[in-house]
Amino acid sequence: MISRIPNSSWGLLAMIMWGGTILALDLVRFSPYGLDEGAARGLLLNWSIVDAIANPIVISGLPDFRALFFVPLGLYWSGSIIAAKVYTLIVMFSAILLFYNWSRRTVSNESALIASALLAIAPITLTQADAIGVGPYLLLVFGLGVWLDKTYRASPRASGGWLFMQLLLTGICVTLHPMGLAYPFALLWHWYNTPAKDSPDANHRKHILIGVPIAALVPLVMREGWNLMHWWSNPFTALGMITTVDPLDAPGLAGGIIFASLLLAVIFLERRALLGSLMGSTLLLGAFIGLTTADATWAMVALTLILYFGIPRLIVMNQALNRNSLMGQRGLVMIVMMVTATVFMLNIRDYRQVIQDEVLNAEDKLIQLLSQEAADTTQPFQAASQWPGRTMIACKRDVLPLPPPAKENEDFLKTIKGVTHLMFNPYQPTYRELGRTIAQLGGAAQTLALQQGGVIVKIRDLATASSGTLPHAPARDGENAGAVSRPSPAPQEIPPK
Repeated sequence: MISRIPNSSWGLLAMIMWGGTILALDLVRFSPYGLDEGAARGLLLNWSIVDAIANPIVISGLPDFRALFFVPLGLYWSGSIIAAKVYTLIVMFSAILLFYNWSRRTVSNESALIASALLAIAPITLTQADAIGVGPYLLLVFGLGVWLDKTYRASPRASGGWLFMQLLLTGICVTLHPMGLAYPFALLWHWYNTPAKDSPDANHRKHILIGVPIAALVPLVMREGWNLMHWWSNPFTALGMITTVDPLDAPGLAGGIIFASLLLAVIFLERRALLGSLMGSTLLLGAFIGLTTADATWAMVALTLILYFGIPRLIVMNQALNRNSLMGQRGLVMIVMMVTATVFMLNIRDYRQVIQDEVLNAEDKLIQLLSQEAADTTQPFQAASQWPGRTMIACKRDVLPLPPPAKENEDFLKTIKGVTHLMFNPYQPTYRELGRTIAQLGGAAQTLALQQGGVIVKIRDLATASSGTLPHAPARDGENAGAVSRPSPAPQEIPPK
């Protein structure tokens, strides 16, 4: 019976079982919280175009080119967060399948199977899919890029459709994340060092060397870089995200040090294999470029490099023991695989509990509070948020990006005319000046909430404010706009670390 199943159907069957298990065990949340801001903006842009609705998200700037991947979601499942997360799971499995086929073809079926299985059950895989993060889409683009390069090299036409697909993929890749630059750099390096005998003709090489830099530069200029990135984060903390699932817990430093040691060891031991293939060079450059941001996406790429290049080295080391028994030749591999899988599964169990308890990070708690303000549709509501995409999906009301600070109060009030609420993190350097501006408004602003994730400020009606009455609930003692510019301890509802 099993032998009658076509080989092409095994991947589809595995995807259904993997995705079905994740959904059945409630390992993704279907609430509007926990989303990646870039993904939220891309989804809103697609939904607004398909539904022909004027949406203020268009003034937030051009989103990354994940929006192109979201086109089917806008056409068939507009407004559905559930569909977006299921779609991201499909994207993640497709990326794993591409890496599996590459590893099976270039290394061995055994190492490909072990690495792909561990990546599929890694906690960061689930958290990135749950957030509709950049990681799954970046890995998919890396896998597609290697496949397209192989196809283009085998194509007799130098300027055919395969070339333009590769250039389009390059443009998509560089907008997703700074690590997206790794693919065009690796591609240019390998084509520059390609002997003439390995190309159908010299035009292939010329078109790549000229077209790829243009395809990478134009989208970066259009988007003005990566304006949603947080630069120069702690890399050990980022690598700790591989197993950290609770948004209220700081990533473990010990886990980050362990994964950093593994990453350095694999890079040193497998440096020739990494530099000798397009996939390896892309992951290696991505690991180095990602040090500038050190976020969950970088941790996911680092884990991919560790698994797909570390597992083959582990198998070789185990075989060097030269023992005839199964445990002698694969004992070390089996122990490492079982320990890693156990750690991953225990963290996944904790993540399921996090979802059931509806635990939110500091920013999502703030957005949830603002959504309660927006729930009363009889009252005017027009917010400006540091996270306009996520806020708009949660509040289901129009949300604008934050205004720039101003020296004069009158100028600032004119700028935010019609805005009823402002939400941002005044402790981040980018928004400190805005916090000082709001603190100088005096009675025109009322602080509704001040938490670890930021502050919610309500702009009061000036005529009402001058008469000494407050619309809605009065401010609590010591809770005023001046609190925006000075530190405050964590609120009581957030347990101390």
